[in-house]
Amino acid sequence: MRMFDLFYEDYFKMRREEILAAIKNTEGRTIMAETIISTFPLLDGVSNPETAAAFSADMITLNTFNFEAPFVFGYDDSHLSPLIGIPDYAMEIQKVILKNKEDLQYIQNLKKVVGRFLGVNLEPVPEDSSYPKGLRCTEENLRKAKALGFDYVVITANPSTGVTSEGILEGIKSARTILGNETLIAAGKMHGAGAGNIYDVEIIDAFIDAGADVILLPAPGTVPGFTVDLAKNFIDLIHNKGALAMTTIGTSQEGATESFIESVAQMSKMAGADIQHTGDCGVSGMTPPENLLRMSITIRGRRHTYRKMSRSPHRVR
Repeated sequence: MRMFDLFYEDYFKMRREEILAAIKNTEGRTIMAETIISTFPLLDGVSNPETAAAFSADMITLNTFNFEAPFVFGYDDSHLSPLIGIPDYAMEIQKVILKNKEDLQYIQNLKKVVGRFLGVNLEPVPEDSSYPKGLRCTEENLRKAKALGFDYVVITANPSTGVTSEGILEGIKSARTILGNETLIAAGKMHGAGAGNIYDVEIIDAFIDAGADVILLPAPGTVPGFTVDLAKNFIDLIHNKGALAMTTIGTSQEGATESFIESVAQMSKMAGADIQHTGDCGVSGMTPPENLLRMSITIRGRRHTYRKMSRSPHRVR
């Protein structure tokens, strides 16, 4: 089974081992789209995860999802009219958040709308950080991620969070202990976010030994000096250790030209990436849809891209 061959019901039946197998079988043609869900989406009345899915993303990561205040703009507020005024709008949002906090099916219900594998970013920030508690990689949030049924977690660093490689390592260990063998774990940094980088053989080894299934690396051309050859060296190491590699565009270049996206997609594929990630800082909390489309066509052609886009979200086998 390959990612672009999946039917709607597969996204609800498949667990970690099946997802990993599907990624391997897809031979470097899996796309992960990261989306900010804590602000107004690109399209009014449509959440960013829904738009990313429509433009052929296979895995969709929720960034800034707050476990203490679960709310996805464009999904939870689609019934509200902005004409009610800001104070009333804010009050209605708080009512929805309180309801969502008690709903253990919240993510599964969102998944029914999006029809893709859903993951969440978690940040292993220092204990003295002022970063919101609901966004941190803590035991409490990991248990909530498991209870809500996220397909995967991404242990990483947003800019200015102070996250270190050691913090990510401890986060992986905690995640594997709490999540067990059903939830996929991706870990690493997309660029120089947090404190320091992970472009080190020993650190990558440690991440994999701790239980990471997928290691994040900058895509060639997105970080100074990160060439195809350098990416391939790290990816070969990751593969030799039995893990998968994901090249990432997390430098706002996800909002660059389509030709740039095509170039990065080609280089990442040459380097051997299993998953290609595109970030959330293009426009309004996601990669521009046309850039997602260009990445997909570049690495898997029009046939598989159009099939992914055209197949009804609720079509079953």
